[in-house]
Amino acid sequence: MNPMRSGIGAKERGGAIRRALVLVLVLNLAAVAIKLLAWRLSGSLSVGGEVVHSGLDAGNNMMALIFARIAGLGPDDEHPYGHAKFETLGALLVVGFLAITVFELVRGAVRRLVGSPFPPLEISPTVLVLILVSLALSMAVATWEHAQARKLGSPILEADSAHTRSDVWATLAVLAGLFLTRAGYPTADPLVALVIAGFIALSGWRIVRSAVPVLVDERLVEPGIIDALARSVEGVAGCREIRSRGPAGTGFVEMVIEVEGGISVAGGHEIADEVEAVVAAKLGAAGVSVHVEPTPRSHGVRS
Repeated sequence: MNPMRSGIGAKERGGAIRRALVLVLVLNLAAVAIKLLAWRLSGSLSVGGEVVHSGLDAGNNMMALIFARIAGLGPDDEHPYGHAKFETLGALLVVGFLAITVFELVRGAVRRLVGSPFPPLEISPTVLVLILVSLALSMAVATWEHAQARKLGSPILEADSAHTRSDVWATLAVLAGLFLTRAGYPTADPLVALVIAGFIALSGWRIVRSAVPVLVDERLVEPGIIDALARSVEGVAGCREIRSRGPAGTGFVEMVIEVEGGISVAGGHEIADEVEAVVAAKLGAAGVSVHVEPTPRSHGVRS
């Protein structure tokens, strides 16, 4: 996720994330209702898997709302850097629900494959229409939520949109399985369920790959980018000991800037304040800490 984003206050960002999750929750509940009806009409294992998948989507949305609200809290005595990492923690919990879905789908598919005979499936045109409607709904939700995740720099929206995108691929696979079943290939249903499990597992891996670096305080921004921003401020002669961490869009940056020794203490603080403002605006950082020191040559030390 690109940490460079337009400035937005933490309170406004938190509210926007929660509103997005509420809308996605409502739409996911609609998708669950549609797929549940299709499953009751067809008895398809892959459609049943999709019901579970979409149901977990809705459950994830409710959990994400809780974590997003916590993440939107400001710093306190016990959390001086704020609560933003709760959002990333919530994204990892989404992966736990994805893992449950994968397990249930694989178990059901294996039982169907080793069992004999295959139970007959009633795949009516009504079922196909219902699946197509749910597919269109999931595609719209995934596209919009992903756009909001990029706009707000939100890990939990990104994770949730990844879950919804996996739902889109899974629904496409379900459609393929239903058409094959209607064509006289009953083994297609459990085989498609295994394909769905693969898509979901891949989504989970992508979430883990993006969330873990945040939790272990991996560098958020290349030092060279921060150095260039700091040096763009008049009066900054050098920049060193650059560190950055935290979730994209809500991270923290620390650095030491060098100014000429003849500059007053008040002047040095003014330069530091301007550096903090520039870096925070360009990187969308929640906090920027700048320490001011004179250049080495200002106090007789050779550079």
